[in-house]
Amino acid sequence: MVINLDAVNEVTARWESALEPMDNGFFLDLISGKQLWAQKDAESRQFVLAPGQAVCLSAEPGDLDCVRAFEEGRDRSPAFSIQQQMRAAAMDVFVWYRGVCHVSDFDPDDAARRLCQDPEAFLREMNSQSDESRAVIWHWPEDARRQVMIPPGHFLLVRAGSDFRVQLRKAGRVVCSRYAGSCADGSYFVLIPPGPAPEDHQEARLHIVLYPDGKSMAGTGNLLYLAPLDRVCVRMEIERRQLIDRPFMFLAANGRGAMMRASTYARRMRSRYDALLAANLDENTPVDRWIMLTRCRIWLVYQDYTQAVRTDCLRKFLYTYNSGACWQYRIPTGLGKHVRFFVKTEMTSGENRVRLHFSRPATVGYAGMLAGRSPVKMILRPDLENRSFHETTKAYTGPEHAWPAAVQVRENGFFFRPDPAHGIRVSMPGVEFISEPEWQYMEYRPMEAERGLDPNSDLFSPGYFNCRLSGGDSVMLEASMEFPEEAPARQAGDLPAVNEKPPAFLPVLDGMAQAMEHYVVKRHPYVSVIAGYPWFLDWGRDSLIFCRALIAAGDCERAEAILRMFGQYEQGGTLPNMIHGHDARNRDTSDAPLWFVIACRDLAAKLESIDFLDSEFEGRSLRAILFSIVAGYINGTPNGIRMNPDTGLIFSPAHFTWMDTNFPAATPRQGYPVEIQALWHAGLEFISDLAPLEKTGFVMDLKDCARRVAESMIYYYVDKKLGYLSDCLHCDPGAGPDQATADDALRPNQLFALTMDAVTDPQICRSVLAACSRLLVPGAIRSLADQALEHPLEIWHNGQLLADPYNPYRGSYTGDEDTVRKPAYHNGTAWTWVFPSFCEAWVKVYGKNSVATAQSWLASSTRLINQGCLGHVPEIADGDFPHTQKGCDAQAWGVSELYRVLKQLG
Repeated sequence: MVINLDAVNEVTARWESALEPMDNGFFLDLISGKQLWAQKDAESRQFVLAPGQAVCLSAEPGDLDCVRAFEEGRDRSPAFSIQQQMRAAAMDVFVWYRGVCHVSDFDPDDAARRLCQDPEAFLREMNSQSDESRAVIWHWPEDARRQVMIPPGHFLLVRAGSDFRVQLRKAGRVVCSRYAGSCADGSYFVLIPPGPAPEDHQEARLHIVLYPDGKSMAGTGNLLYLAPLDRVCVRMEIERRQLIDRPFMFLAANGRGAMMRASTYARRMRSRYDALLAANLDENTPVDRWIMLTRCRIWLVYQDYTQAVRTDCLRKFLYTYNSGACWQYRIPTGLGKHVRFFVKTEMTSGENRVRLHFSRPATVGYAGMLAGRSPVKMILRPDLENRSFHETTKAYTGPEHAWPAAVQVRENGFFFRPDPAHGIRVSMPGVEFISEPEWQYMEYRPMEAERGLDPNSDLFSPGYFNCRLSGGDSVMLEASMEFPEEAPARQAGDLPAVNEKPPAFLPVLDGMAQAMEHYVVKRHPYVSVIAGYPWFLDWGRDSLIFCRALIAAGDCERAEAILRMFGQYEQGGTLPNMIHGHDARNRDTSDAPLWFVIACRDLAAKLESIDFLDSEFEGRSLRAILFSIVAGYINGTPNGIRMNPDTGLIFSPAHFTWMDTNFPAATPRQGYPVEIQALWHAGLEFISDLAPLEKTGFVMDLKDCARRVAESMIYYYVDKKLGYLSDCLHCDPGAGPDQATADDALRPNQLFALTMDAVTDPQICRSVLAACSRLLVPGAIRSLADQALEHPLEIWHNGQLLADPYNPYRGSYTGDEDTVRKPAYHNGTAWTWVFPSFCEAWVKVYGKNSVATAQSWLASSTRLINQGCLGHVPEIADGDFPHTQKGCDAQAWGVSELYRVLKQLG
């Protein structure tokens, strides 16, 4: 047998000439029946094989007669072989659901016929536990650029428009190889049965060879076999191998908007937002953070042998949500000896203060360690800046000469005050500080380079601390911008001892519950939510969506405080889109007021009471605010939001939804966006059961209005040809839905029509879920499908059309902001906060027996949580594989929605 395993290229096969040809010099191919000639070269023969060609060579003419005689009376055609394969596939499904049993009246031939007629319908029919088909579809070529997830107990259904064969490979091994069968619609498919559920999410590779029009072409796909939720966790301990492979980030917050954002890579900073202390200098309000302490560089010296404390010496990284992080190093000291050296960081709650604890643990029981009685010298240099966290430091603009004079050396430290408004005190009790100013120029930040921004910044160090550490010794550095001239320094003993063994992991639900605490901040006299670290402040929709998770957690007091905080700003049906410090004038949002209503609904359900709606604050009650929002939407808000009286649907101006990119308007969605109608419908259902205040004079039948909205959504948004809901009815202000153009963009916003019960028809809901499943990636969901559009999406910037309006999908969020990242932001980039809504909708449609499936999808979020900013959910990821994390490292609604839906699913 001579086989070319390359389906793309010709190859030359060569073999020893032990097998000689027939008398005429030719070999006989027993597969094709043809005579073939192989060139002789020395003691070998060679033959050129076409791509994918296989031959079976013989020197005996009678061999072909033997083959033909054996096949007489037997059906050996390809059609027969495929029929046998389809019978086997149907039996696989039967055995999966019923186990090994008597087949009774099960007819394999009829089952194979039904399987080929409609594979998904057959799988759904065989599933007696729920209406799920329990099939994950991998489409060629649409899914070649995303990692497709397969929950436990789910079949993999590979589909293509031409004949093909596939190989499934796990850990480099081929575990399944199949040829395609044909469907009734003319397409081709392969069904791969489930295997045992993995202990952790397991990557796999799909290799496909297609044969369109008699040719051959090859492709690959990336798969992720999901583990059950109870087998995955939030990792609180990172081992050396993973630490060397990639940088991780650690986040700490103080409850009033300040943060510590540090990398596991010592010394190296990946972004201008990296800082050991990025303070919030307003006691009562979140404002732009101010960076003064950027990093610390450390060296250990033993007998004149100096070793920098850096990543190649890092053995382990541990963190907890509420007590900081710990870097555990093993530092060489020469002559084959090492010392253990730990660095622990902590941010003080409610204060712009951080503490760094440096310790040399005792060496008992550790081979190769330097004796504890032999001291090592530690040299520590703090690197400082004085800037808003959005900016960079350039020494040549003045700081190079001014900053050294702004340092006041004090006992065991210094006070740095480069301008009257900003100052930082850095001290190490009992440790000598030596004044020796130094600049580090052009420190490179790769994240800014990736975003097309200035990647270089300069750092100033006023001097260094110098102390000796024997085994068991520890010292502490404290940096404070909290009234730095008056605040007393803490003593080293005030810091808790370093815990070498915090929990190595947490259940995902528990981890997200603790992560949520990082985002709730003081905004006197209420509380608010930081939308994301490192650069967001408080945004309307983000805070109110986050509020729903607080309610799910039973934290109703803070949830009500958030509602009151935003409710005080309500005017004519509008709420702030964002609050920048004390500026709440930005009201470009049509969804924030509706999320406000939904949060009130959730709180009423949790409390089983609506009494909280009538407590007055700032001269009004929440009930009055709710009816003001409804009246504003019905009669028209000052910023252009208005209900269409004929249909009950809400018109939204451009960039007023969460897809709010503007300048350029990459997803304007002006008209009637689908999720706005879903939120409006749910809000009307809630408020229609409330009695309006008499002085409002509100008389509209809101229950009837909600009914009209639901009917209008079916009429205007359902497209049976598409199989999913239109994302937006596009039109100019003043036009009704009957004058609008329904687009064909496949986006995840339609999921809210299911979760908010605006669309309840089972067939439509299943169709929507099937379509949206094509958007899923691990831990996130694409904002736009990778497919051509009939309704164009034009993105203009400075008079230039930025992309093909009929193919607007962009799978990579990288590069210049206005021309590349903004057009990708909602046109293919995968978002974490919408992803749990898919799982919520899945259970709502398929019932309690589908909970395990939804939980496994949610469990895929650990792929993001355990990378990037540890313990948190990032804002976005690339739509294309490998789905690299982008945007904010830690996003409030990504964390909160994951928690809320996990909690809801039990």
